[in-house]
Amino acid sequence: MVSFDGVAPSTAIGQRLRAMGATAAVSAERKGPGAARNLGARQATGVVIAFTEDDCIPAPDWLATAVARLEREPDLDVLEGATLLPDGSPARRRHGDRLSWLPTNLFVRRDFFERIGGYCERFFDARRGIYFREDSDFGFTALEAGARVALDSTPHVVHPREHRGWLDPIRWARRYEMDPLLALRHPRAFREEIEVVWLGPLRLRRPFVRASVGYVVALLAAAAAAAIGESGVAAWFLGLAALLVCFLWSKWSLDPRKLPVVLLVPPVLLAALIRGRVRAYAAGAGAPSSILR
Repeated sequence: MVSFDGVAPSTAIGQRLRAMGATAAVSAERKGPGAARNLGARQATGVVIAFTEDDCIPAPDWLATAVARLEREPDLDVLEGATLLPDGSPARRRHGDRLSWLPTNLFVRRDFFERIGGYCERFFDARRGIYFREDSDFGFTALEAGARVALDSTPHVVHPREHRGWLDPIRWARRYEMDPLLALRHPRAFREEIEVVWLGPLRLRRPFVRASVGYVVALLAAAAAAAIGESGVAAWFLGLAALLVCFLWSKWSLDPRKLPVVLLVPPVLLAALIRGRVRAYAAGAGAPSSILR
């Protein structure tokens, strides 16, 4: 089953799907990846729903190894395989044995998927074409429902590296519009799981968001200091802003081509968070108290 979100498969693709014995689930309008997965799941017929994405290359024994594990452990509700980059490194770092809930390599028993209602389809802004965090929301919902989960590196897929395009830092920052909704739906899990970096025993929460806030504040403080003739103070704040933007730039491996765009990331990210708070509040359930959550 291949789910198409707001676009029908071409004749050639349709012929290839039929040749492989696959079928297409087609949404007439674009509704986002959560809705596309739900549509595919509804039209699929198996007792286990296996999720991957169109830019992934599954191993030849991907399905067989996952099904074998689920048959050996019938109490498992969710199995997550390994998603690797082309060089064999993991696509996402883990902390301990926690699942990342990447839908690039995820197996869910149908009865459990239906019991928790599938993916939340609110993590999509049709006007801006933004989607984010629907996978984390699914994971948090599953765990709150008592899901029995496991990791298995044997069924694996290869995923291309992300953020390779020149404007990808801006696209990455705009996605933060979805964070307030996730924080609203799962406040504790959001606080403990989303963008938490461990430095030995120390836990650092939301470093990129905090660096973005610091960068914007430092620039405003530098401008204010310069306006009242405090050039030394202005220079100090500009130096702080430079350090913070270097930290942000490191996410894109200090690629010099991306530096001009990275300079725009902090205001874009903060604007996205503010938009997301308004959006979550407009949904009628309040909003998180802080964009740093």
